[in-house]
Amino acid sequence: MTILEMTGVEKRFPGPKGGEPVIALRGLSLAIGEGEYVCILGKSGCGKSTLLSIAAGLEKPDAGRVVCRGETVTGPDRHRMLMFQDAALFPWLDVLDNVLYGLTFVEGLTRREKLARAEDNLAMVGLSDFQRFRIHELSGGMRQRAALARALAPDPDILLIDEPFSALDAMTREQLYADIQRIWKETGKTILMVTHNVREAVCLGERVLILSTPGEVAANEPVNLPHPRSMNDPNLTLVAAHISTFLQG
Repeated sequence: MTILEMTGVEKRFPGPKGGEPVIALRGLSLAIGEGEYVCILGKSGCGKSTLLSIAAGLEKPDAGRVVCRGETVTGPDRHRMLMFQDAALFPWLDVLDNVLYGLTFVEGLTRREKLARAEDNLAMVGLSDFQRFRIHELSGGMRQRAALARALAPDPDILLIDEPFSALDAMTREQLYADIQRIWKETGKTILMVTHNVREAVCLGERVLILSTPGEVAANEPVNLPHPRSMNDPNLTLVAAHISTFLQG
């Protein structure tokens, strides 16, 4: 069952100093099934982050249509939560209050219910013992865990993730790859993730979409490897090598 569909989506931004507009997306169409984990790959400037912003409702397309669960996306809401590359946590709040902020616009929950949900999500990402830590007291990996808990807390239909692991060391990334696969399986969430890392996309995604420049879907490659996956799996390396051919040239 399709949960998110983008049809003929186009997006342009003003060119520098009044020059020609920059085309970020050109006639892009895609469909994401419920419960899928789909990764988006492409060279810098191909419109990957713009695609996520439009899916989240933070940007409006110049043409085309975005539909989530049969309804046209006209703005942001809690059903499509975006997890940013830099975590984007509030430094004046502790970890628990950052996650509670994600529940601000969820109607019908009491304070006690919000607290219970926040604590459950922090437990899911392994931060139960760090609820009252300030953001500057956390490592980079822990900050991304907190950001993931905040994005999951409103119980969105779709989790949109924009290169969350790119600034982390290799050991931390490996652990987070294992954790996010576990969380995806436990929650059944639909995940649409942008990355520059081919092996990361193959490690996590059931499908990999490769964007050309400007943003059009140039290839749609399934990843038929069992979960959980490890970056050290030789079969993963072979699939990544195949997908890399679409990025050459």
